Amino acid sequence: MKANRIIWFVLGSSLLTLASGCATSQLWDQAQLDCWNEPADNPHLRLFKTADEKNFLVVYDEYSERADSTHTRGYLLNENQRRIQAGNAPYFANTNLIHGLAAVPVFSSATHQEAGPHSLFAVEGHQCFTLYANSKTNIYDLPVYNDGKGTLERVALTPLTLTADATVIGGVIWFQSGCPGLVK
Repeated sequence: MKANRIIWFVLGSSLLTLASGCATSQLWDQAQLDCWNEPADNPHLRLFKTADEKNFLVVYDEYSERADSTHTRGYLLNENQRRIQAGNAPYFANTNLIHGLAAVPVFSSATHQEAGPHSLFAVEGHQCFTLYANSKTNIYDLPVYNDGKGTLERVALTPLTLTADATVIGGVIWFQSGCPGLVK
């Protein structure tokens, strides 16, 4: 009888150690619920100088991993650099703002030829572009960010995983207490 209790105790302790919080942990640490938005393979980058000539409207095609689709996005360059560098979505602007703005020439890296020290143009790279403005060169990343919907899914599924974890833990405790209520 005493050996039986020791076996149940060891088995229950092992299950408790190995299984406690397993479903919830997997949901929050291992689940592949995150999806990313990033520039499309060919982002069709377009740049426009704002009316005050102090900023640029960046227009590009973005690929959504979750929707498996591409759509056109636009954002103001200067206001969004910190957000983009931090891996966050920029504050998007209406792409209809391009009407009436001066277009900045954008070249692919293969066709790039410098146009002179006082010119303004950009060279498109892989998920980035280089802006040449009056002998100054700056490289800017295009936005790559988590769409944030995975967190919502995790929050919605957490009650289910907590219930599963509680069931496992309750079963282990039941085993450790000698399976009360079990007909012998």
